[in-house]
Amino acid sequence: MRYFIRYGWLLACQLVQAQSPDPLTYVDPFVGTSRSNVFTRWGNEGGTYPGAVAPWGAMQLTPETKRTGGYDYKDSTICFFSCYHHMSGYPSGSAGRMRIMPVGGSGAEAGRPFRHEDERATPGYYRVRLADDGTMVEATVTERVGVFRLSFPAGTTPRIFIGGAGANAALQFNRPYVKEQVSNDGMVLRFSADTGAIIIRVSVSSVGEASAQKNIARETDGLTFEEVRERTQASWRKQLGVIEVDDPDEVHKKIFYTALYHSMLFPWIISDVDGKYKGQDGVVHVTRGQREYGGFSSWDTFRSLHPLLCLLFPDRQQDMVLSMMDVYRQTGYLPSDPMTGNHAVAVIADSWAKGIRGFDSAEAYAAMRKGVTDTPYRQSDMAVYRQLGYIPSTFPESVTRTVEYAYDDWVISEFGSRVMQRKGESERGYNYRKLFDPASLFLLPRQGDVFNRNPGTSGYKEGDKWVYSYFVPQYPYGLVNVMGGDEEFTARLDSALQRQDILFDNETVLHIPYLFDAAGRQDKTSDWVYTIREGRYSATPGGLPGNDDLGAMSSWYVFSALGFYPVCPGLPAYDPGTPLFRKVVLHLPSGDVILRAPNLSARNRYVRRVMLDGKAGLFRNLLHDDIKRAREIIFEMDSVAQRIPPFFRTAPQFGFRDISVSKKQLVSNELFRVRWTIDGHFATGTKIVRLKVNGQRYAVKNCLVPMGSTIVDSMDCRLYALGRARLEIEGVKDWHVDVKVVKEGPLRWEIKDVLVRSLVKTGETTPVSFTVRNVGGVARTIVTPVKVDDKMMGVDSSWLEPGASKKVFISLPAFSVGWQVMQVGDKKEKFKVYSQPVESILLDLSAGGKDRSGFGHDAKVVGKGPLFGKDHYLEVPNAPALDSMGEMLTMMAWVYPMEKGEGLVDIFTKGDNHVLQVGGNRTLTFFAGGWGRGDCTVDLPSDWWGHWHHIAGVCEGTVLKIYIDGVLKGSSNVDGRVNLSVTNKWTLGRNEEFPGQRVFNGYIDAAKVFTEPLTEEEIRSLYRSSFAPPFPPR
Repeated sequence: MRYFIRYGWLLACQLVQAQSPDPLTYVDPFVGTSRSNVFTRWGNEGGTYPGAVAPWGAMQLTPETKRTGGYDYKDSTICFFSCYHHMSGYPSGSAGRMRIMPVGGSGAEAGRPFRHEDERATPGYYRVRLADDGTMVEATVTERVGVFRLSFPAGTTPRIFIGGAGANAALQFNRPYVKEQVSNDGMVLRFSADTGAIIIRVSVSSVGEASAQKNIARETDGLTFEEVRERTQASWRKQLGVIEVDDPDEVHKKIFYTALYHSMLFPWIISDVDGKYKGQDGVVHVTRGQREYGGFSSWDTFRSLHPLLCLLFPDRQQDMVLSMMDVYRQTGYLPSDPMTGNHAVAVIADSWAKGIRGFDSAEAYAAMRKGVTDTPYRQSDMAVYRQLGYIPSTFPESVTRTVEYAYDDWVISEFGSRVMQRKGESERGYNYRKLFDPASLFLLPRQGDVFNRNPGTSGYKEGDKWVYSYFVPQYPYGLVNVMGGDEEFTARLDSALQRQDILFDNETVLHIPYLFDAAGRQDKTSDWVYTIREGRYSATPGGLPGNDDLGAMSSWYVFSALGFYPVCPGLPAYDPGTPLFRKVVLHLPSGDVILRAPNLSARNRYVRRVMLDGKAGLFRNLLHDDIKRAREIIFEMDSVAQRIPPFFRTAPQFGFRDISVSKKQLVSNELFRVRWTIDGHFATGTKIVRLKVNGQRYAVKNCLVPMGSTIVDSMDCRLYALGRARLEIEGVKDWHVDVKVVKEGPLRWEIKDVLVRSLVKTGETTPVSFTVRNVGGVARTIVTPVKVDDKMMGVDSSWLEPGASKKVFISLPAFSVGWQVMQVGDKKEKFKVYSQPVESILLDLSAGGKDRSGFGHDAKVVGKGPLFGKDHYLEVPNAPALDSMGEMLTMMAWVYPMEKGEGLVDIFTKGDNHVLQVGGNRTLTFFAGGWGRGDCTVDLPSDWWGHWHHIAGVCEGTVLKIYIDGVLKGSSNVDGRVNLSVTNKWTLGRNEEFPGQRVFNGYIDAAKVFTEPLTEEEIRSLYRSSFAPPFPPR
């Protein structure tokens, strides 16, 4: 006899994929279930879950160790088990919906302890023994049904909490129960103290409870728990077996197959066993493919996940494209990205290019254009993008959106040209150049003709100028050209990766290690792919390099282990990297393909040649069709790196003429100018003009020269040493000129770049730095006195040749508490010595923008106050003291909220790095060092609206705290101490990174920033000693 409860949910479900060699022995679902072992900037947890799930399954039965939701391997208490809607790899991606939990002696609200030695997870099955009384919880699944088996200790009365369900869910039990307790959160069911286990079968359907019941009947009727488990594990075995690895390295196989597993969880199935699902138009439809999929987030998945499905599971990918097209039929648009861009177009075009043709190309082309190139536009900034060819910095995320729109434009134009025979739109793919600043070689926020060369993270989505200057996957050769050519591109990118200016921790950088190929340096690609694979992935709970983002980071690993990667989805080609295994067999629908790297080793990691069925293939690319057709691909490896010229790249050539100097007789340090004309041929590119003086590199100027164009440019110069100097431009034959310095000018030396820490704690030495330069015509000793309050504190004596400079660092002894004035030469800087944390105030803004800290960092007042809103906010200009910080800070303000906002509302911010914000009109959040590091979030007080409140956020290294009205409301731990120095501007009433968005409506006063973490007592004292400002009038 069956006993069941009918619950419901308006949502259906979805999931990703998984794969592994042999019977699942290499998949470890615990990988990614804790914070990353390596430093990250954009998400410090893998975000995966350990529970039971079928390939792309709608139901995921998994434990959660946090009352607020989610599983962390470091925890030792399970709060409940959730059943579906786990966004694997998202921040808190292990948090789901519908909660089930055996109730212990402490009641339904209490978590229950467990030990990892009593916990097991494998694809399709999860088990844990609770430590308090030995209750065993087991979970297995089908595609649409979850099955729990709960075994209670003998002699106990089983009690089970069920919560978070609605009218579209169905639960079935194998034993009768009685409702013991009902609450808003759910109910507790009591069962008789029989000896057998309690079996719970659960399903959710977007169509309704009857369909959920049908799912249970069709997929589990007549099957025992073990039989369900065996069937699902057989399914996993089949899916994971699509790649067969023959290699002795057990650890690498564990990482690889776990990555493959995590690549098969999304998108998830949303159709019922009868093919029905509720579409986004609210109407019940029947899937046109074998299954309907949902949960699309193309920004995360277009780069690596969907290309992997195109290769390994083209039938699944075809159903996913049909599902996307169904969304278009139901809503008039393709699935939208929760982030930026319109990358469903890339998923569809890439599928077609790789031979997946089971959908109507004309309809797909119309769908790709709708809202992107054809009106009505979907994004609010698309109209200005179409008008200007770029998005100005007055819009949020302007650089990210420009380069992603340009890529999407290229995708659509390629599909239109190759499939629909429609020409004439390919130039839009070059729109990234409109944000290219030749002087810095970066893609930068732009307003009119002015570039913001110090943007921090403003203008970018989950990145900065380093990350997004390399997002031009459609034209990597062109990117190399405008960044100065092969050598400059390679050196700059290699250095950025070494310095971790570009950190491999997010899907935005997945393609970057492969860009060296476009500069003819495949060896650098091999080095960096090897370094990332070995250093940032591991077979541990912290083994993912940041959020897995629905399998994005995992699918990169799968591709990179095979030895190639799809740099540009939309092109049916892959860039070579370096394989991980000596032999791999791909069991593709088109036939088996053997990948061999017979002499592979850590030393032999460079690909010398690729052989396709015994014939040498194109080294620069592996074509998708060649992989499908080939029966054997051999990577011939070598220990010696080879430079392979990029076969398909047209490099620019530059011709110089009309080179001249403005003066040939000078005094030392006199400004003169070198002028030239450059003719550009064959391709647009940046010519890096290097001026040499007496054979030594002296100055550099970057000149962007469009193909077929002529530019006239110049360089300002100064010479110092008396006598004749020979000037020449590097690489330009038959041109030089002699310039003579005939006498010394009036200025003999100069002091620049004086820096002193603005706030110094008593007892500490005061670090000082400055640059001294000899601008005279002869070598000399320059003596520079350093004074504090007119008292001599030190002297630097430096012998410098003409034009030479020296960076001087000194440490001054401790000073007494108070303001001090330091003088270096003729330059003066003010600093403050303090003894207590509360004295470490760096900024103290009034409602009118006046800084009362003593440092004079007055804010720019935008609009008319004092009421903050869409027409009024305060923005503090950059200053070294505000931008250079340590690892601690306290930020606080008095606020009077008047109107509710939508989503996030920013109150006090420094970009999206240090933030006090309201979320969903329910919570107050604080983070410092970027949101990806973690945050502290608390509930708003019941009287939040229409009253003055004092709010404070404290960063104490790895601990974040929030105070409201002098009371500590919450704290959280974050991994790793980070330097909090950023160049975004301190802003009241909004966030510099999101112009016109996240607007605070109300009053703000007494906004303060301290360089120390204030204590609870100090914050309470500040709250009590200050008073709510006098407005609004009472």
